[in-house]
Amino acid sequence: MAVSYVLNLGDCLGPGGMATLADKSVDHVVTDPPYEAEAHTLQRRIKRGPGTDEGRVTVVAPLSFDPITTQQRLDACKHFARIARRWVIVFCQAEAVASWREAMTVHGLIWKRSCIWLKPDAMPQLTGDRPGTGFESIAVAHAPGKSRWNGGGKHGVWRFGTNKGNGCAEHEDRHPTQKPEALMESLIRDFTDPGDLVLDPFAGHATTGVAAIRHGRRFVGWERDPAFHAVASKRLAMTKEQLQLAF
Repeated sequence: MAVSYVLNLGDCLGPGGMATLADKSVDHVVTDPPYEAEAHTLQRRIKRGPGTDEGRVTVVAPLSFDPITTQQRLDACKHFARIARRWVIVFCQAEAVASWREAMTVHGLIWKRSCIWLKPDAMPQLTGDRPGTGFESIAVAHAPGKSRWNGGGKHGVWRFGTNKGNGCAEHEDRHPTQKPEALMESLIRDFTDPGDLVLDPFAGHATTGVAAIRHGRRFVGWERDPAFHAVASKRLAMTKEQLQLAF
C-alpha cells in the first residue's frame, strides 16, 4: 500500500503554514485545535498517568498550551474554506459549537451537523458541584457542492473510551488532549476515501495522520511544539513502516 505524509514543524496560521497550500489542494480537514479558555480551568483539567482502574493515583494537570482565540478560529476557517474540497471536521467543546459554525459559514463553508464523541470513561467532575462532561462535540461542515459520506444513515455519534486504543504504551506519555486511534480511524473511514489527502493543521501527536495512513489516505499536517512534533514524526514513520512490512 503506497502511503505518503508531510508533517511540518511550525505555526499553521503563520506565513509558512496553511497559507502555503494552494486553493482546493486538500480533500478534507480533520483536526483537533486548542479549545476555549474555559477548557483550561480547574474544572476542565486533564488526567495524566495510568488512571485509577488498577488502584493507581491519577494526577490532574492543566493543559500545556494556550487556548484558541476568536481571531485564530476565524483565520483557521478562512484557510479551511479556501483549501478544502470536501469535509471540514473540527473537534470542539459543546459551548463552542456555535462559534465554530459562525466562523465556518462566514467564510463560505456549508454547515452540516454538530456531532459528538461520547466518552464512557470520561473523567468525573472533580469539584463535585455540577455534572461532569461525558462527551466532546465535533463541528462538521462541507465545501460548497454536493456532500456524501460513507456512514449511510447512522447517527453522528462515535462512542470510544478515552484510555483505550490511544496508540501509546502504558508507560509512554501521550499528548494532553490525544484522541483514541480507534475514534480517528472511524472518522477517517466514515468521511474520506482511499487516496484522499487529509489535513490536520493542529496535529499534536498526529493521531489523525496515523489513522489516515493506516487506511490508505495521504496526510499533511502542522505542529508548532517541537516536542510534540518529534513524537508525531516517530509515530507516522512507525505507522508507514508497519504498513510496508504488512504488504
